Amino acid sequence: MRKRSKYRPKTVLQNPLEFVLSGMRPVRDLPGVYIDVQIRNRQALENIRTGIATRHDIDMLIQVFNITEALALAGHGKDWIEEIQQGQDALLALSRRGVARNMSFIMTAKEWELLKLLMDLHEEQLCKVTVYDIEKAHDFVLQVLRKGKARAIIESRKEKA
Repeated sequence: MRKRSKYRPKTVLQNPLEFVLSGMRPVRDLPGVYIDVQIRNRQALENIRTGIATRHDIDMLIQVFNITEALALAGHGKDWIEEIQQGQDALLALSRRGVARNMSFIMTAKEWELLKLLMDLHEEQLCKVTVYDIEKAHDFVLQVLRKGKARAIIESRKEKA
């Protein structure tokens, strides 16, 4: 049997100029995308507030707040790093408590204030950043996850010992 070739042809961009220009476009100017993202993010936060949150809602907020932190580290809201860290700590505590309670995510008033502030900050960042900035922030988050530097909701047995 013949060995399979490693060659894979690159994709050909149909409109390279539009591809480059779309990276320079602010996120708020994308038709339908900006509003859709805001609605999904706010719905996840509202589900947690009302006590009907699922794992999907928690995962969405984790992704949103990771992007918020990555954008802040890139210079879009650098002065909010401490508040971002507090909000992420609150979400981690909420998540761990929810997992321990059989996926019942009930937050405290302090956690609600921190998460609400963090969501407001994320929406302000989305108003100001470009598509390229979001792509770089997403790449940064994936790099952190691949390196294993992210905090896990469920602690491994090695960490407990």
